[in-house]
Amino acid sequence: MKSVEISQALKDACNFLKDQEHQQLVNDANLAGQQLVNPHFGIAVLAPFNFGKSTLINALLGSEIMPTKMVRTTGAVIKVRYGETVATTVTLQSGEVIRTSDTEILKKFAVLDRKGQRREDVVSVEVTHPHNLLKDGIELFDLPGTNDQEAQNSLVRDQLLKVDLIIQVLNARQPFTLWEQETLRQWLDGRGIKTVVFVLNRLNELDNRKDRDEVFEEVYSNVQHFNPDLPPGIKSLYRVDALPAVRAKQNRHYWQLITSGIVEFEAALFTIIPFHRAMVEQTRLMRVIAVADQMKSILQQQVTRLSEEIATAAIERNKVIETGRTREEFLRSELKKRVETYRKWLSTDTLVGSFQTDAAQALESNRFSEWQSNKFQPAISSYVQGIENWVQQACCEFQTKPPNSLNTLLPNVPSISLPQRQERTTRQWVGDIFSGGANRKRLDEEYEKKKWRAYKDASYKYLSEFSRNASISLNKYEKNAESSIIFSAPLEDEDVLQKQHELKTLNSLFNKIKSIESLEVNLNTQNLNSSKQLKVLELFWRNYFSFFLR
Repeated sequence: MKSVEISQALKDACNFLKDQEHQQLVNDANLAGQQLVNPHFGIAVLAPFNFGKSTLINALLGSEIMPTKMVRTTGAVIKVRYGETVATTVTLQSGEVIRTSDTEILKKFAVLDRKGQRREDVVSVEVTHPHNLLKDGIELFDLPGTNDQEAQNSLVRDQLLKVDLIIQVLNARQPFTLWEQETLRQWLDGRGIKTVVFVLNRLNELDNRKDRDEVFEEVYSNVQHFNPDLPPGIKSLYRVDALPAVRAKQNRHYWQLITSGIVEFEAALFTIIPFHRAMVEQTRLMRVIAVADQMKSILQQQVTRLSEEIATAAIERNKVIETGRTREEFLRSELKKRVETYRKWLSTDTLVGSFQTDAAQALESNRFSEWQSNKFQPAISSYVQGIENWVQQACCEFQTKPPNSLNTLLPNVPSISLPQRQERTTRQWVGDIFSGGANRKRLDEEYEKKKWRAYKDASYKYLSEFSRNASISLNKYEKNAESSIIFSAPLEDEDVLQKQHELKTLNSLFNKIKSIESLEVNLNTQNLNSSKQLKVLELFWRNYFSFFLR
């Protein structure tokens, strides 16, 4: 992954860390991501108030640039960068920019007031200085003192992720307090910051050599626990008596410069800076990896939570779908039963067996319409209404549009072609005189049988036509009803869809964060080959002796 991609991944991941408890991590992630693409190499001087941070910077620069007092002083971050002349630029929130060659202005804008408060209207304070240490984009930061107010501590803690090398100033009169050690572990070790060099100040203020040696040894022992990443052969702890060093530089007193420790320390800085500048991508990446490790566990928790919520919602939705489809199957099955019952009733044989005689009698007595309305249609309606009511109930339950009504149109009233009555022949007429009308009776009976057959045939034809037409309508209605009795699976809830989208994004970010964490960072300076170690030492001593030539 490229630095820009890593920085963007951290920024995107911060969108999922909005809880108050994660605000510090969000801040660290943004700062580490920004620093990853910062073209400058930053050095910060860190210490509690009144430990000599500003005085040490003055000793490095060789002039009293930074304001110093016996009480807590620096209240704003002062950035020192290279310039041909000494100048100060102060930017205020109003947009006003104050530029001057007088560094006394720092006392007005960068120093705490008597109540220990810093000016809230100051956006930035910058000083330019022509010191060789600052060439080629090196920036030196004088940070506010720690161990005072939480706002000051937060400002300093954030600044540490915006620089590449930290100079931790220790006070010989309060040698490496437990608060300092714990703070360094939290602010440095816990955030992947390993590029730190320690300076023990004010050792000259102790009364005797024995006390000075004891303090130095104690501090040295504690410093080793931090195992800082420095070039091989370069010490992690330096004694610098800052105030004597300032005076020695101003007076160009070489022996005092040597005994104050500023020469050795400055030579070490000139050696450390090019070494770590060549490895700046790796050192910055270590901080990103430390942040990514913390982010990964939080993102994993969110991935797990979202996955569980989506899975629970899916289970509930599947239950609804299963219930709906079971209900659909039942309603369709019941419809089929009702349709089959009606279809059997509509068979010609069933209709003829049930209604032919009554229909024939109604035709004979000229009461067919009455029979049709009072007997036949109610029988049809009982089946049709049962089917339609069931379909209406099913469609209402599934919120679908029901089909058109089941067509139950009846055929026209049958027209009857009655047989002609057969008249008696003359012989039969004469015979009836002597037989009491036997021939007439026989002919009348034959006529009535033929007439009844005609009524029954008409009824049969009527019932057959109705059976055929009603069966066609029933088949069509059944097909439409089955299309209407359809359970539609509920759409995914908007909240669930949002969670799925969020989970997809989270998983992508989580994988990116894992990729960041798995990047190889080789900063084991102790394993450099002997030739490179010799080059480091050679560079150090060249810087040491060139100090006196500047």
